[in-house]
Amino acid sequence: MFESETRTPPRATADVAELEAVVHAGGFWRLVPEAVPRVYAPVTPELLLRVEQGLKRVAG
Repeated sequence: MFESETRTPPRATADVAELEAVVHAGGFWRLVPEAVPRVYAPVTPELLLRVEQGLKRVAG
């Protein structure tokens, strides 16, 4: 991996805090069916990076 791929972007900490606040306030769950368990992995910069990479793969 290149160094730039392993560094946490400067805004990541703020992004993580914002996402945590949305999830804890219930903002995310209104988007999913009631049958989906209301459990999630802790939001970390590493998790955000994995999600971003997955979305980029899907977008192709």
